[in-house]
Amino acid sequence: MILPHKNLTLLSAICLLLTLSACGGGDVESNPPQQQDPGSDAYTGPAPATEDIQKYKVSLWDNISGQNRCGACHTEGNQAPYFASRENVNDAYAATNPLVDLTDPAASRLVEKVAGGHNCWLDSDSACGETMTSWIKLWADERVSSANTIELTSPVIREPGASKSFPDDSGLFSQHVYPIVSQYCSDCHNESATFAQSPFFASNDINQAYESAKNVINIDEPTQSRLVVRLGSEFHNCWTNCQENSNEMLAAITAMSDAIEVDEISPDMVVSKSLLLTDGITASSGGRFETDVIALYQFKTGEGAIAYDTSGIAPEANLSLTGDVEWLGSWGLSFTNGKAQASTANSKKLHDLITSTGEFSIEAWVTPNNVTQEGPARIVTYSAGDDARNFTLGQTQYNYDFMLRTESSTVNGEPGLSTPDADEVLQATLQHVVLTYNATQGRRIYVNGNLIDAIDEDIAPLASWDDSFALILGREASNQHVWQGDIRLLAIYNRVLEQEQISQNYDVGVGEKFFLLFSVSHLIDLPETYVMFEVSQFDNYSYLFTGASLVNINGTPVADNFDMRGIRLGINGKESAQGQAYSNVDLTIDSGQEIAEPIPISALGTIIGLEKGASQDEFFLTFEQIGEHENVRVPGVVITPEELPASTETSHIGLRNFAEINHSMSVLTGVAQDTAKVFTTYDLVKRQLPSIENIDTFISAQQMGVTQLAIAYCDVAIDDNTIRTAWFPDVDFSLAPADALNAAQRPALLNPLINQLMPLSLATQPDATAVYDELDSLVSHLSVCGTNCNAERTQTIAKASCAAVLASAVMLIQ
Repeated sequence: MILPHKNLTLLSAICLLLTLSACGGGDVESNPPQQQDPGSDAYTGPAPATEDIQKYKVSLWDNISGQNRCGACHTEGNQAPYFASRENVNDAYAATNPLVDLTDPAASRLVEKVAGGHNCWLDSDSACGETMTSWIKLWADERVSSANTIELTSPVIREPGASKSFPDDSGLFSQHVYPIVSQYCSDCHNESATFAQSPFFASNDINQAYESAKNVINIDEPTQSRLVVRLGSEFHNCWTNCQENSNEMLAAITAMSDAIEVDEISPDMVVSKSLLLTDGITASSGGRFETDVIALYQFKTGEGAIAYDTSGIAPEANLSLTGDVEWLGSWGLSFTNGKAQASTANSKKLHDLITSTGEFSIEAWVTPNNVTQEGPARIVTYSAGDDARNFTLGQTQYNYDFMLRTESSTVNGEPGLSTPDADEVLQATLQHVVLTYNATQGRRIYVNGNLIDAIDEDIAPLASWDDSFALILGREASNQHVWQGDIRLLAIYNRVLEQEQISQNYDVGVGEKFFLLFSVSHLIDLPETYVMFEVSQFDNYSYLFTGASLVNINGTPVADNFDMRGIRLGINGKESAQGQAYSNVDLTIDSGQEIAEPIPISALGTIIGLEKGASQDEFFLTFEQIGEHENVRVPGVVITPEELPASTETSHIGLRNFAEINHSMSVLTGVAQDTAKVFTTYDLVKRQLPSIENIDTFISAQQMGVTQLAIAYCDVAIDDNTIRTAWFPDVDFSLAPADALNAAQRPALLNPLINQLMPLSLATQPDATAVYDELDSLVSHLSVCGTNCNAERTQTIAKASCAAVLASAVMLIQ
């Protein structure tokens, strides 16, 4: 007998048990203060001559004219143009106009300069560019274009070439590069470091280190590797001489690259021209509505310990990242057991600007890791701890929760407003969530542009909010109520967003997207003809391809009809092993067909794996047929199975039903079925547990229910001092995992656990040694926990190990 859904059980236990761990105390004053608004020198010159100049002064000039920004150079007697003049704001206005584009602020020369590193006042050039864009938007206001017209232009023409791909295993990395980074970079780029900095290419886990290192190693051009450039050109944390250290790193990466075989494109393939992601045209479906935004986080920096507030509204409530928080290459933060927190001083602007209007909105693009989180788990909170808040966006299983402090609520913002249980609105996928409040309509919740049917029964004005609270993402100020998932964008407004504005922002989407135009002109003898896709980096591991279409950017109609069949996506010299959703395309494009506007090829979307990173992966298309070119693909041999006689017999192996599962877990753990936590969990999931004993009916949703119940039993058992001591007399739970569960001590945890939960020695059950090895691997993984490896973590690991066995086939199978 084997363990059904073993991996799902272990992963479920890991995800759910980690939400139970408390990671030490914390308070809202613990963060170091963020950069304060520098202001500008007092202006004593002539008054603004027009209303527009006054708007320019307040929105842009006041922010750039200080001595610590543009005012240090671009003033009379220094460097022209004098757009930061403090003598006459009207002259500064005249000098500034040629440097800005009020219909497209991001295209302004001022933005281009600071985003390129010219006198950026932050540690992130991109954050400076975003902030400058926000200031210009504030000035431009209604003049900002929201048109969604995209001008298609000829891309770079690349020939799909020979390329190298990272091997599946980490052997070469471990041999050549890892010895250097593990010795010299682990003080920062290791998740266990005191001040951990992603990417974790110096992780103690060699596989995690290898995955992280792929983004900073260029195996086609080792000299362009970020690991090399950071040392040799940017002098980043050299251990002796920077140039010598850079050369050492280059030699290691070169040796690794030399051992990797080149992927040659087969001459039989019918291929398009190739493109890098950055060769694409930036896609936009129109402008976001951001009037009245007071805090904005787009998470474009991609590295470091600060996520910048680029709203342009001072003071910037920048977020300090602590714990297990990872940057997403697709713009965003991924929270496992960490948080992003602003200082209380800079968070105060939320108090001041929201209480001045008496209304606000919170907009976020989020991807919950699962639908089992409780608490509510804190996604976004402006609070001081478990029992005091101004507002919170949280998650309770399938529900979004809106907690708000008003004159009719408690200081903890209760009762909360939640999406209806039966609707299961929250899903573990990318969702656009908007919370709005005013004293007339009360609280409202919108998901993916739709108003959710959740009625606020306690509409009241805002209470006297506390201005000493902090804005926090990912968990509470106390470090409790951990939320796991991704946040791709967060915007806070001091006005209510209307349905039209919410729909507008939902339609725009989130993240960086490109139109990739794959040239097929050479295949159909029609210049400037392309197969076009909208492509984005979906997460740190994959790309999303959608919107396949055919277009001619010269507006030339098709001269001769041609067939197009079997499109496949290629990456780095080979066809992708995943995501070939377009292989069944079979079209005939008629002569005279107008393709000046893109015509759809397929309505499907698909995901393919990321290999070298967004700046290095090279994409191309292959075709079974396009025009006169054809690549005959021989289908695999179909093996016809031996025909078996018809039978109505079913498996003799059966499942325990929901009542039997509950009883078995109670007997195995010694925890009574009427214990509050167990009873509540059982009442919640019993409809999700197997109701009949036929193993053919077993599905993954039932396994998740079994896991949730097992976690409840194990949580109670390990928290009970009597049970815990009886099970594990030789484990010291007052010690951290490194001491309590090291290699010498681990048998004291695992052997009693297996004996307790696998009491029978049956030939049909899994071998105890194999189970021990699985649990040993699980404990090793959970023991790598950075600054959170305290004594409480030891109990959490014991609970996870308990649940992994208790929810397995050992208990489930009759």
